[in-house]
Amino acid sequence: MRTTAYPSTAPATDDDAWIPSSCALCYGSCSILAHRVDGVVVKIEGNPESAVGKGRLCGKGVSGLMTHYDPHRLKKPLRRTNPRKGLHEDPGWKEISWEEALDEIAAVLRRLRAEDPRKLVIQRTTTVTASGMPFRAFAGAFGTPNVSTSGGGIHCGNGAHLISGTMHASWSIVPDFAYCNYAMYFGASKGHAAGHASCSNMGLAAEARARGMKMVVIDPMANFAGAKATEWVPIRVGTDAALALAMAHVLVRELGACDFAYLQAKTNGPYLIGPDRRYMRDSASNRPLVWDRSAGAARPFSDVAATDMALEGEYEVGGVRCEPAFAKLKAHLAKFTPEWAEGVCTVPARDIRRLAAEFAAEARIGSTITIEGVTLPYRPVAAIAFRGNQGHLNSNYNFIAVDLLNQLVGAADVVGACLGFNPACAGFPETGRLRYVPKADADGLMVAGMWLGFHYPYPPTEPRAPQNLGLQDLFVMGLNSAFLNSADQEAYWRTFDLPYRPEALINFGCNLVMAIGNAETVAQSLQRLKFMVSFDLFLTETSRFADIVLPDASYLQMTDSRSNFPFMFSLPGGMGEWCWPIRQPVVPPDGEQRPFADVLLDLAERIGIGADLNAAYNAAMNLEPPYRLDPDRRYRYEEICDADLKNTFGPTRGLDWFRQHGLIKWKKQPQEVYWRAFVDVRVPIYWEYLPPVWEAIDAICAPRGVHVPRAFYEPLPDFLPCASHRCAKPDFDFYAFYYRDIVHTNSFTMENPWLDEAARLDPFSYAIAINADSARRRGLRDGAAVWVESETGRRVQGRLRFTQAIHPEGLGIAACAGHWSDDMPVARGKGVFFNELLELDFEHLSPINLSLDLCARVRVTLVEEAAR
Repeated sequence: MRTTAYPSTAPATDDDAWIPSSCALCYGSCSILAHRVDGVVVKIEGNPESAVGKGRLCGKGVSGLMTHYDPHRLKKPLRRTNPRKGLHEDPGWKEISWEEALDEIAAVLRRLRAEDPRKLVIQRTTTVTASGMPFRAFAGAFGTPNVSTSGGGIHCGNGAHLISGTMHASWSIVPDFAYCNYAMYFGASKGHAAGHASCSNMGLAAEARARGMKMVVIDPMANFAGAKATEWVPIRVGTDAALALAMAHVLVRELGACDFAYLQAKTNGPYLIGPDRRYMRDSASNRPLVWDRSAGAARPFSDVAATDMALEGEYEVGGVRCEPAFAKLKAHLAKFTPEWAEGVCTVPARDIRRLAAEFAAEARIGSTITIEGVTLPYRPVAAIAFRGNQGHLNSNYNFIAVDLLNQLVGAADVVGACLGFNPACAGFPETGRLRYVPKADADGLMVAGMWLGFHYPYPPTEPRAPQNLGLQDLFVMGLNSAFLNSADQEAYWRTFDLPYRPEALINFGCNLVMAIGNAETVAQSLQRLKFMVSFDLFLTETSRFADIVLPDASYLQMTDSRSNFPFMFSLPGGMGEWCWPIRQPVVPPDGEQRPFADVLLDLAERIGIGADLNAAYNAAMNLEPPYRLDPDRRYRYEEICDADLKNTFGPTRGLDWFRQHGLIKWKKQPQEVYWRAFVDVRVPIYWEYLPPVWEAIDAICAPRGVHVPRAFYEPLPDFLPCASHRCAKPDFDFYAFYYRDIVHTNSFTMENPWLDEAARLDPFSYAIAINADSARRRGLRDGAAVWVESETGRRVQGRLRFTQAIHPEGLGIAACAGHWSDDMPVARGKGVFFNELLELDFEHLSPINLSLDLCARVRVTLVEEAAR
């Protein structure tokens, strides 16, 4: 365990100090050192003492100064005077005091809590990770389940997080950069752009490439990851499952390249499946049966050595014919030939076979390696995926199919393989706190040791007639939900007899009208609310719908005791160090700015839920005596953070200690990083529990006339087309998609002048990328102004940028640009508002996990031609 002491953070007469803290320009939350001179922050650098960033920052991190000192920062609470709300309505802001603002907000919240607390909706941005704990606690204390993260989840993670949690007990997956020799990226950019532990992973990925790791990027566009790849494989948008299943076909049916010992011991591949597609179960214990080859009989999986479990064959148990799950998978894969896949994803069959053969050879099935005296399985290949892969109607299967490649060769959470971000931790050595590890349920399947979302990824809860506005208690595989803002929300709430409607919204930093889908639909959902309060740094397009706007403190003015916890979110995976940094104020609030966490504590007292909020913090932070919050005492958030730190690291390491040292760290052990070899859990290669989930959902939906396609709930993955793949309209030749621009964080940083300058230097940040050959064949010109129109008639305008680094059918649009608000003069009028092309309704949501379909079939016409 190592720490470094820094000077006091309190400004002095001759003030010249470097203050350790955490960035909040994206959810990577890299550790920083902020240089303060005479009360002014003059520079931000990475903190070399931290494992989070390792002393490096991206352009966003060093540009945080320009967001903090934005001349348009709010300094006083505002109240609207114009009762009309709309995308282009002037709210007629009037400055008011904090007392007026809080009294008015508290009056609304008191009434709602007395009537039905579920009428309150909370939306928070994922950019500021510090918002998670206070708003989760406040929602629990108030009694509303209706909490969401704007475009987060429905854009980037409903599929990725769900499957990563089920298969790797983590929020996301990444190659084991230090030991991986062959990494396949399906619609992911880990280590090459924004994301979890972004700066740390950039360094690790660069070192891996320099060491010789081959990187194959499968993506419609060769941008940040593709530009650094050994090989770029252009693929038709949204067809990742077709390619991955064809590769699995080659591995299993043509090469026989499987880690059979892993499949026996670590998956449900040996479990016997009956004609009803369910597990055959032991009549006494109800545990799944396997075929014991040594005994020549079916026995509970827990009673049979893994080496004796059959993976293939047909057996009879109690007069019922059955087969192992792996045999079912092998037969299922027969139809996914490379020739079939070529017609779907456009990747040539010969390349599919070559990639599968390379993956199999590099897996080194059966090999071991010794790390720090511990001998471990060695599988130096990884297939990873993220937003680009799972942001489609076929979200679940796209991701499952990719991870199936890892499972087939045993490349899951072992050395060199596909790793979850820190799924197991032995805890802080001095206190034993923070210990968590995956465990097995009664069927032997893995349950994550820790989780972030509304529910654990496995096992799923029982579907019920929905009581939540997002319908996640019906669609139980979903995390976030577009129903909070969808065009058909009222129709579905009526269909399911939802007994209340949303009346008030607390918005924290979300620019909802830009971050979710088309602005018109989101605006209409906001107009239906009776009251909205928004915590903001500066006014946005969404602020215009608020009744009261509160001036929030920036990340350089706030305290957060857990800026990088849980470890599965933004701490680098692989060997190295556990690291717990904090976020602390570098400068005080300006004017009447206040940190949102303290405002929530104030509101809780005013509406009479102070004791409930203290109890919620006790539960959420797992506080134990003597650090549990007293229900009858009023706290400042800094005091709660102090209790959290002492509870975790001991009485001498409270907030004062962390303000001086910035962080604490200790060494990871091989048994933690490569936990899979030491924990007796299995993961599904046959998703036996999905059909019963569908049956329960259908039993609720069918009598109400709601059709939920069964195809999305089958036990074995398939390719299911997006709406864009079914478009037959003439001249709609392109698949439009958006990608995360490394220069920006969603719509938030568009107002940052340094980042705007960098984006304007990049030929693609504010343009529409199109394949040069495809464009010329259609008479389009490089740099020409064009309309991009969806098949539903929505359209956006932008300028083309020709490139060969995009699929011939692809149309790539960066970031979340196209601001129109006068309150954001730097961002206004720059870039393309891709989300305007997206429909927000059930037809365009994954019917299993509620991911939004993020591709649109479009036609491209010159502006000059459209004007004729």
